[in-house]
Amino acid sequence: MAKRTAKRGGNRPVRLSADRLRKGWPGPAGTRVRQATAADTDVIDSLLDTAGVRLFPALRSCIERGTAGAALLNGLDGTTSTFFEDFARRTAGHSTADSMASVSLTLVAADGQDQPIGALSVTAPGTVIERALEHGYSDAQALTLSVAIGKVHGLAVAEEARGQGIASFLLKRAWQVYHQLDYFLLYGSFETERDLGAFYKDCGYTVHAPGEGFLLDRISLPFGIHAGPDQSVFTRWRPPR
Repeated sequence: MAKRTAKRGGNRPVRLSADRLRKGWPGPAGTRVRQATAADTDVIDSLLDTAGVRLFPALRSCIERGTAGAALLNGLDGTTSTFFEDFARRTAGHSTADSMASVSLTLVAADGQDQPIGALSVTAPGTVIERALEHGYSDAQALTLSVAIGKVHGLAVAEEARGQGIASFLLKRAWQVYHQLDYFLLYGSFETERDLGAFYKDCGYTVHAPGEGFLLDRISLPFGIHAGPDQSVFTRWRPPR
């Protein structure tokens, strides 16, 4: 995998903190975008169901226990090294699902009554990990890709709240979190018939042609991600330094 380099100089956005992620930011249409809590999981599943997915059961359990995204939170309050070290501790003696949940980010856009009307689930890259194992990587090596790549698992906004910029704001904040922690890539896919290409392009993602996958050679992985003929993949790579 490509070597990471230390950040130097330049204008950078204000660093996020774990507290800011928990409390959230003012969002479009009077919402507050924040990390999901145990009280949100039923509504999140209902929202994501409209996009054809639900929270992974292990991730939902971690949200309800208050442990989801724990490595991300510690990384935000520390350094990239803090993040890597924390994730390594969470892989030793823990289930793969719990380790992956520690780097998963679940955000909600809550209304004035603090009820979610939008939800975003970014998870560890399960498909990439599976491909790595198929190519002979050890379990530990494959799981380490969870601190380099994030997968946009699901994004949805309540029908009555659409068209107000909530979905793009959720994606923007997720990118800010993972970019601060030096991730190389966020990616996801959608059914081509949903015609979401323009939306993801406007959010800064490259949208690949239907059925077209992408290679991971820029981070020195000898394989790529495939897409079905009815799927469109979207990717956003960290800019070169």
